[in-house]
Amino acid sequence: MGKHEGERTKRRRSEADSSEREKVEECVQKIKHVESFYEKPPPGLIKELEEKPEDCIPDIPGNEMARNFLAHAPSKGLWMPLGKEVKVMQCWRCKQYGHRTGDRECPYFATGNTHLEHFRVAHEDPMYDILKNQKRRQKEMRVEQLKQLLAEATTDSESSEVSSRKRKHKHKKGKKRKKKRKH
Repeated sequence: MGKHEGERTKRRRSEADSSEREKVEECVQKIKHVESFYEKPPPGLIKELEEKPEDCIPDIPGNEMARNFLAHAPSKGLWMPLGKEVKVMQCWRCKQYGHRTGDRECPYFATGNTHLEHFRVAHEDPMYDILKNQKRRQKEMRVEQLKQLLAEATTDSESSEVSSRKRKHKHKKGKKRKKKRKH
């Protein structure tokens, strides 16, 4: 009986393991189906013609090199089409594209209230507050050090005055004793 029961439990375990594996495989297949379903375009979709960069130049025999250049030009990342740097940003002062407020390219760069401009530049800089706080802390530390030195100097001078008085007093006593001995 022991052999037959052991074999039965082994069969049950192997059947349970195989059923669990099948369930896991079914779940994986469902997930793969959902992922592929959302990645693929719907059936019957009519693709629109995508505009290519070289299509903006007419297809004339003299324009072959320019069209070829644009066809193989990079379209993603940092690049300079036709050797010109492209900055996609707008200036707040002059409302033109290609530079920021405060850049030398701006026509209003040198105009306006220079004091206000220096203030704006200083406060737009994230390091401004950090440097300002650091300078303030250094000044406070220096003042504390000087106060400590001053306090030490006054206590040293007071203690030296007291010690010098004691020496003078002892010196006077010593002179009096010498006079008494001589007489």
